[in-house]
Amino acid sequence: MYQLNFSFVGKYLPMMVSGVKLSLVIIVGSMLIGIVLGTVFALFRQSKSRLLQAAASIWVNVLRNTPFLVQLFFFYYGLPLLGIDTSPVATSIIALGINTSAVNCEIIRAGLLAVKTDYYECAKALGFNRFQTVRLIVLPIALRVAFKPLTSNFVNLALTSSTAFSITCMEIMGVAKTISSNTSRPFEVYILIILLYCIFTYTISFAAKLIDRRIAIKL
Repeated sequence: MYQLNFSFVGKYLPMMVSGVKLSLVIIVGSMLIGIVLGTVFALFRQSKSRLLQAAASIWVNVLRNTPFLVQLFFFYYGLPLLGIDTSPVATSIIALGINTSAVNCEIIRAGLLAVKTDYYECAKALGFNRFQTVRLIVLPIALRVAFKPLTSNFVNLALTSSTAFSITCMEIMGVAKTISSNTSRPFEVYILIILLYCIFTYTISFAAKLIDRRIAIKL
């Protein structure tokens, strides 16, 4: 009968910690890119310009209807051909950030649509122009409304980051493959990886609930 053996953990703990740190860098970096791009394209979709609306629509549809792994390889092999040399980590952050921006765009757009016309009318009465209205009033409210559904996308982003190992990133999955190969203990290694991802996702969800309670808004 197969017996579990985790004796290798002490030897490879520094490598695992390094993998966790790199995963966090990828997750946080791509999360920030995803929020910024998602907000920009959500505003484009709400713009009166048909050109901006079309650009945002194409962006969202292309990203949502192609596998992320294909997008990752596209950036990894395509950017050097354009003369843009990036590291595997930077490529992962860029690809993940762009990919998650499509879903963020739709979530933030829903938040923008939830803002009542009363806010626009009040802003106009106070002498705000359209840019000031959106920047100072509408967008902050929309982001607070969208925060909870955005959290689900952040959790999905944390899980999707595991594909970064496919372009030689030594994040959690990359480290797991190395340790598994060196120890011939894949079952134990991936038990630990499952636990780590559970900790990741539960931590994000717990923190998000606390934040949502503080910023929740009723329209």
